[in-house]
Amino acid sequence: METIPSPAPSPQEDQSGSVRRKIQYPGEIIYHCRLALALLRHRSAQGAHPRSQGDVIAMRAAHASITGKSMWTMGTYIASAGIRFGSNIILSRLLGPEILGIVVIAQAIRTGSELLTDLGLEQNVVHSPHGAQRDFLNTVWTMQILRGLLASLACVALSPLLGDFYRIDASLLYVVSATPLLNALMSTSIFSLAKQMDVKTRNLFELCSELGGLAITILLAVTLRNVWAPILAIPLSIGLRSALSYMLPHPRHQLLLSKTHAPGIFHFSKWIMLSSLALYAAIYVDRLFLGRAVPLATLGVYGLAKAIADLPGTVAGRLAFQIVFPFVAAQEGGIPQGSPARRELDRARRNFLLLGLLGIGTVMAWSDWAVILLYGKRYAAAGWMLSLLLWGAWIAILSSLNEATIFGRGRPQNVGLANLVRFGVMALLLPAGFALKGLPGALLALPASEAVRYAILARTQRRLETSFLGQDTLLTIGLALVFAFWLATRSVLHLGYPWPQVP
Repeated sequence: METIPSPAPSPQEDQSGSVRRKIQYPGEIIYHCRLALALLRHRSAQGAHPRSQGDVIAMRAAHASITGKSMWTMGTYIASAGIRFGSNIILSRLLGPEILGIVVIAQAIRTGSELLTDLGLEQNVVHSPHGAQRDFLNTVWTMQILRGLLASLACVALSPLLGDFYRIDASLLYVVSATPLLNALMSTSIFSLAKQMDVKTRNLFELCSELGGLAITILLAVTLRNVWAPILAIPLSIGLRSALSYMLPHPRHQLLLSKTHAPGIFHFSKWIMLSSLALYAAIYVDRLFLGRAVPLATLGVYGLAKAIADLPGTVAGRLAFQIVFPFVAAQEGGIPQGSPARRELDRARRNFLLLGLLGIGTVMAWSDWAVILLYGKRYAAAGWMLSLLLWGAWIAILSSLNEATIFGRGRPQNVGLANLVRFGVMALLLPAGFALKGLPGALLALPASEAVRYAILARTQRRLETSFLGQDTLLTIGLALVFAFWLATRSVLHLGYPWPQVP
């Protein structure tokens, strides 16, 4: 609470031996994007004047590519956010905070089993020049299944210990242990969509999967009305997504570990694994720490606030790794200042962040009202938590977009270092803040650690000449102004501030 026909359009040779391309939507978008990239590379090699005809064509093609794909990502995300909001509202009305607290722990353990064994297989497919070859995809698929099996077995072995530590029934964790394997059984067609930048199909697939998961969750919650409802919904929803993935076009799957491709995948994956390890630790250390430090009911309320605060980061992650990462990875000469690709990426990034700051600034200022209206008074404490967490969420959005450019330049080790340092900062500040100021003090560790992560990524971007520091600074000031405007409005109307429930 993530056979058939041939893959997507590819160049085909006619009888004369020349290459012709079957143009289909969204394959047409991919074609024009690749055309733009080819023109940009040609311009770089030939030293064309920035206002040449080829430059203009490249800019138009890049604009159609990134802007169009960004709109698809944001549009489907709005629908996805609606699904998640609906699911949270229904669960909060049917189930108590204590049950949701157990779900927070179960989800943290489940996600940990995934991220701690992450081989970065999707990133491998996107980044590798062999990512469209059948042997490469089958090697990825085989490694994915082996990883999922090992992760599930590890979860089963650790379930009794984790159940005792968090004072919850270990049988609940046994059920959740099946999810890594179920997730690993999905088709590599999802990775191929990312490589092709087929954003429309990818996001529609994810939307359909979420709708199916919502139906499963609601059905179980209405019929069971106990903790087993959300727990059973976790593996069932993931299993449904894996099954649906085989309806997407992909080559025939078979178990294979290619001696040609496997070493390269492992070489690229070692930094992905480090990054995922640090990312998981940084993202979930708060829930793992609070799961032991506070009552389950308080953890359930916090989990609700955190789920809402994570929504902007989810769309930023989709935008970053479905669009920005493959786009930057395709630029052989990078995205230097003044290039058409850089200007279009800058424009798309700015437009997305402008929408984000308006939404985040507004929700931060009215979080207490929003929580009571949607979830009821027993979850009122989530209001002040949400207002604080959204500051960290904003910095996380900026960092996600910046990470994608660094990944695209083939420097995952820098991303891993940033997430590792973020974890270290949070691991120090969480218990210290909790000891000094209780839960509010602990939550201050989140935006602080995100700021450290951003600083490390910004330094790397500066070396790679992919920095957006000026844009990020101006937009952060804009967020503060939006927040201040709404606080002033509340003050004038004598509506108080969004922190009345702070202990």
